[in-house]
Amino acid sequence: MLLRYSGHLAQGHGIVWNVGEKPVDGATDFLFMLAVAALHRAGLTLETAARGLGMAAHAVTVLLLFLGALRLHGVPAHWAAVPAAFYAIGPGLRHLAACYGTPLFALAVAVAWLYASLLADSAPGAERGPALRFALAALAMGLARPEGVFLGGFMLLGVLLVRRGSGARRILGRYLLVFLTLGLAYFLWRWWYFGWPLPNPFYKKGAFLLHWHSLRMAWRDLWRLGLPFLLLPPIGLLVRGARRAALFVLTPVALFVALWVLISDETNYVMRFRQPMVPVLLLGSVPVAQALVRRLRGAWPALTRPPAAAGWVAALAIASVLGWNEHSRYRYIAPERMGLYDAARVLRDYAPRGFALATTEAGLLPLYSEWRAVDAWGLNDAYVAHHGGIDDAYLERYRPEVMMVHAYFSPGVPKSGPRVENRALGPAWYRMVTTMIGFAERHDYLLAACFGRNAWDTHYYFVRRGFPKSDEIAARLRALDYYWDGEPTTDFAAAPEASPSGR
Repeated sequence: MLLRYSGHLAQGHGIVWNVGEKPVDGATDFLFMLAVAALHRAGLTLETAARGLGMAAHAVTVLLLFLGALRLHGVPAHWAAVPAAFYAIGPGLRHLAACYGTPLFALAVAVAWLYASLLADSAPGAERGPALRFALAALAMGLARPEGVFLGGFMLLGVLLVRRGSGARRILGRYLLVFLTLGLAYFLWRWWYFGWPLPNPFYKKGAFLLHWHSLRMAWRDLWRLGLPFLLLPPIGLLVRGARRAALFVLTPVALFVALWVLISDETNYVMRFRQPMVPVLLLGSVPVAQALVRRLRGAWPALTRPPAAAGWVAALAIASVLGWNEHSRYRYIAPERMGLYDAARVLRDYAPRGFALATTEAGLLPLYSEWRAVDAWGLNDAYVAHHGGIDDAYLERYRPEVMMVHAYFSPGVPKSGPRVENRALGPAWYRMVTTMIGFAERHDYLLAACFGRNAWDTHYYFVRRGFPKSDEIAARLRALDYYWDGEPTTDFAAAPEASPSGR
């Protein structure tokens, strides 16, 4: 989805989902979108730009983790390499493959945390410079992702807590100076440009409700992403010498995880919404571990510092075990065949005709088909997001030539009941699916194909009858050797000329 915005921006159309329509704030990775657009305009493909930028950001984050532990906390090089190796082989590599902006946001978070750490340890009366640098880094987090604004505030709270209010006026003054000038200017521009104060996905995924399932998933993600480093800060709270460092890291981590109660957990691919907190946890755990080691040596003087060679061996062993565990958990081989991509390539041949596509899968199909597209779920459509879902009137406005629907049933099996209505994103998804299929039935669309891994997980392709090339498009879609995540599918359409109602 984000690449579609970047492509349109690079072509001079603005931040729009469909060329010629109003801007939509669906690309919430704002800095990443701008950077990909700039690289694309310079000649790189969208995929190369996204992956190259993500790879560079991931590599720099790994380096910052190493240097932060080495220079900020004075950890020997072999031990500083442990958190860096852990992060290098983690889920960030999956986000790179998917062209997400998560690695760039994680880099912004790591930079802000380093500046927050320097500010927390700055001498009384010397807070002005570190406070300004931290405020600017926090602003960059907010530009990278909307939740970065909140995370900056959580880091600021952690700084004030561990400093016990020392220099609070100077610290808060610099922070407010940045956010009430540059930050406010950006916010007002966004509101003016997009027409809404908050990003479009929030109105769809948040809806000003409390999402307790998302909160549970956020804590689960933190547990999966953070072990074994996550164990150190809670232990540190129980030990006097480690309490300050533990409080400092737990404040932003815990509050950031709790923040996700405000929004549903959909599109959280490989825990990408929580993964940027891993650099904070890794770096923040270093001084906690140092304090715990000092406490152990104080309690048991016999625990002397091991020889350097033994330290290298132990660090290498730990890094290898952690790295292998990360590799085994997040190893991913991208499927060679994807039916959505193949279908998009078919539709791309007809893009110059100005045809419209309505789809529940607003990733590969809109990007590679280059058709005008209605995101039926609403992450990239202000009308759908603000009207509680898609409806017949909105579909009638576009009269899409092709509709693609991800359903949890197929021709010949029940289309209602708990097994169907509560799958995936639940009743809201089911209402969207039934609205689109009902529209197809009432407007005499042709069911070109219904590809599925099984009869309860399918992609319906409908083609409106009577427009130029309609029969040709339907035939080409029906003839696809359709794969789903690299696996072949079955076409569950009742017959080559079946209609949505089975006629």
